[in-house]
Amino acid sequence: MIIELVGTGSSAENTWILGDTKTKHAIVFDPGDNASTIIHRLEELDLLPVFILNTHAHPDHLGAAAELQKRFDLPFGLHEKELDIFNSAKQMAQFIGIMNLQLPDITTFLHDGQVLEINSHHLQVLHTPGHTPGSICFLKGKHLFSGDTLFKGSVGRTDFPGGSFQQLNESLARLKQLPEDTNVYPGHGKTTTIGAELNSNPFLKDLM
Repeated sequence: MIIELVGTGSSAENTWILGDTKTKHAIVFDPGDNASTIIHRLEELDLLPVFILNTHAHPDHLGAAAELQKRFDLPFGLHEKELDIFNSAKQMAQFIGIMNLQLPDITTFLHDGQVLEINSHHLQVLHTPGHTPGSICFLKGKHLFSGDTLFKGSVGRTDFPGGSFQQLNESLARLKQLPEDTNVYPGHGKTTTIGAELNSNPFLKDLM
């Protein structure tokens, strides 16, 4: 298994590549910007992307999705409750200085508890609203792609449209039940573990 980080965009968003060393197939999570950089890294790793999965639809997380989708004819998955955020992404992009955002075609709506079987990859969808109504995390064994729900030492902001601090707390309470040795791959910042966040993240400690 390959888990590779590609930092993209002015907001230093984390695009994650999950690859299989045997099949050479890969899933791309949250391709935020710099499609050429993502493609170059896939080529360096000798991986072929087969799916784009987004934890949410803020423009800094999907700026490269349309180009990747067109280049490789990829399906694109998003939670069903994220459609309003997706539809307003171009407007939000202009507000934060991202011009000419191109949106991918949504081919798959995801829901809580769904188990995705994408070639050799098996991923569980966890609906974790708060940062946005349709924010989700993807769990593969003890590897959690957390988007902007959980960061190292912090959490996603809730002051954007559709955000809810109460919902975020409920989502964090759910994530804190995962094994402490679960690796966390967030949408921004450094990787961490559930155990490390239980010990040091004030937002999780307040729930204990």
